[in-house]
Amino acid sequence: MFKNLQTFKTVYEERNFTQAAEKLYISQPTVSTQIQQLEELLMTKLLIRNGRQEVLPTEAGKQFYLQLEKMIDLWEETIQQVAALKGNYHQTCHIGASHTIAVQVMPDLLAYLQSRFPLIDFDVHLGNSEKVMKEVEARNWQMGFIETPLATTTLVREAVMKDELVHAGNFAENLWLIREVGSGVHHYTIQYFETANIVPERKMVIESNEMMTHLLAKGVGQTIIAKNALIEGTPYRQLDGYFTRSFYYLYPEKLSGTLEEVKQACQQFFQEKKHS
Repeated sequence: MFKNLQTFKTVYEERNFTQAAEKLYISQPTVSTQIQQLEELLMTKLLIRNGRQEVLPTEAGKQFYLQLEKMIDLWEETIQQVAALKGNYHQTCHIGASHTIAVQVMPDLLAYLQSRFPLIDFDVHLGNSEKVMKEVEARNWQMGFIETPLATTTLVREAVMKDELVHAGNFAENLWLIREVGSGVHHYTIQYFETANIVPERKMVIESNEMMTHLLAKGVGQTIIAKNALIEGTPYRQLDGYFTRSFYYLYPEKLSGTLEEVKQACQQFFQEKKHS
């Protein structure tokens, strides 16, 4: 039964049987069979195919998904409580972070958390802001940190820090280094192009802040980037106030057991950082 529930959850989130099968490492016919078994048990249709690929939830499917999330949270909390009786339960907390935050914030935050939660194993995942939000919304990761004010109806989005962006690099060169679509810096780079009426003659898309900063330090290209990410000696120009952005903390309204304490500890970390 739990396999069928997990399969439904994955299909619902992916909106695609093939992608769900790949994510679960099972065959597509197995996915279809497990969904069918669940629908027969509930005596109602949960998902409908919209063309060959897309899958859409019925109203019953939407309601079932909302209840399923609560069931999963309750199940995980129950496991924690039972295991805690043994006194040595190790739990994993998955945290997502976009690239700039991963370098500027996560080392200090992880040191702070590790000292307070020795029985929790922290797994840190990197991705652009859209990727991080998607994974936290799907509950694959418990919380995340992003650089773009993305809208979400299922998570709390809390501004926790400010970050200054600058125009950096070799200003005499016509090559622009640009982060991929979905990253926080990409959003502000496009905004800068529109504000300054710039149409890049040449551009290079790079999915790594670290690679970008090393290229800038070697005099290759120019870009919009976080000032704190620059390698010492890289030339830069300050921008107006619009390019001072916020870092955002994403989390569900309620997490189970110790993970709720981790969420609150993250909030406390940023409060202390503001007053330090």
